Amino acid sequence: MFKRITYVSRYAKPMTTEDIENLGTHAAANNLELGLTGFLMASGGLFYQTIEGPPEAVDEVYEAILADDRHSDIILLTSQESVPRRLFPDWSMKTVDLDADAHVRLLPVKALMKAVFEQRRLVDNMVGAIERALQYELRDE
Repeated sequence: MFKRITYVSRYAKPMTTEDIENLGTHAAANNLELGLTGFLMASGGLFYQTIEGPPEAVDEVYEAILADDRHSDIILLTSQESVPRRLFPDWSMKTVDLDADAHVRLLPVKALMKAVFEQRRLVDNMVGAIERALQYELRDE
């Protein structure tokens, strides 16, 4: 059984196409050693990544991403345990820079990446508002 996570994050600082390619190359080599597969997309200052493989290795890499100074505002979108098969078994880390590549057919993906990030931040803000309202309204009970 495998584990699969998907997250989205912002670039902590501007990145060039070469920076993104280097990140993907390094991740692919690391993932080969750890038995991980997945993909990394970059667009408009956002990363969108899925990582899958042995649970301990997925957790190790995600912890490293959380500590990586190239990422900010990391949002874990999904974490699936006991996944019976990989979705991306042939990609140690397929890297796609949607800003650099002319992937016309992937333009909707680019828009979806941005929408997912913005909607998730909106949900997080609403959850915070609910929690603050409950703390205020129920403070004397």
